[in-house]
Amino acid sequence: MEPLASIVIPAHNEEHRIRGLLQSLSEASQQGQYAVFVICNGCTDRTREVAEEFQGVHVVEIEDVGKHFALNEGDRLADDIFPRLYCDADIRIDSSSIEHLVRQLTTDKLVVAGPIVKYDVERGSWGVKKYYRSLESLVMSKWLDVHLVGRGVYGASREARKRFDRFPPLFADDKFFDSQYNEIEKAIVPGALVTIWTPASLRQLIRNETRVAKGNRQAATYFVHEQVIDGVDSTEGAHTSGSQSTKLETLTQWTKDVRPSDILPLITYLFVTGMTRVSLVFLRIRQRQVSWR
Repeated sequence: MEPLASIVIPAHNEEHRIRGLLQSLSEASQQGQYAVFVICNGCTDRTREVAEEFQGVHVVEIEDVGKHFALNEGDRLADDIFPRLYCDADIRIDSSSIEHLVRQLTTDKLVVAGPIVKYDVERGSWGVKKYYRSLESLVMSKWLDVHLVGRGVYGASREARKRFDRFPPLFADDKFFDSQYNEIEKAIVPGALVTIWTPASLRQLIRNETRVAKGNRQAATYFVHEQVIDGVDSTEGAHTSGSQSTKLETLTQWTKDVRPSDILPLITYLFVTGMTRVSLVFLRIRQRQVSWR
């Protein structure tokens, strides 16, 4: 039988987490329902051996360390099998959610899609739980609910994947992908749910968010220097600069959207964001010191 979809899974040293994802895909991949490709890039652990335990999964290993290398190799191997999902190796998603995403993207129309996100904060500290609670506030969800960033999985219909050629050398591949499409071309699929692992402590959270911020700054620099295809504004996003009147309108709207129960979570969010910016400053200073030696 012809596969109903292709699923590309870039994996770098994910031996302890990839098993959960492949267990969800195993039965369908054995039956030929999906063409699943695990692209191990520069692994120094047993990621490849773990992935090869699952029948029906195509596992390849490339020497180049970098998610974009793995994504592009996955695209090459998947060839003309659409629709296509791109999954982080450490997410948890069940077979029903995969089916909902594939169904949404099985169309001749230009559509990209992602799932609803659930954050696994069970082992997280009080501060970590408050941070992720802030993402459920109306202030944050208004932006998050129309973007595919940070979901751990996103996908494209055949027509949508024609929008760009290859993934560029960016850490924030989901931000790049999201930037290629207008809001009306994106869908968050109600029947699809992904569970994302979260750090246990605020220190770990700030470290993770610093990496995310570095990726976002790298992407912003890329967008400035690259032409946007098909008239899509790739710089559109939460941190895009605009007129003072627009900023004032946004701030006013945010004030209206804040509920009393959101205040403490949003303060925690602002604290983590502030510490992330401090971390970025220290990283830049250290890099300069190294370059001066």
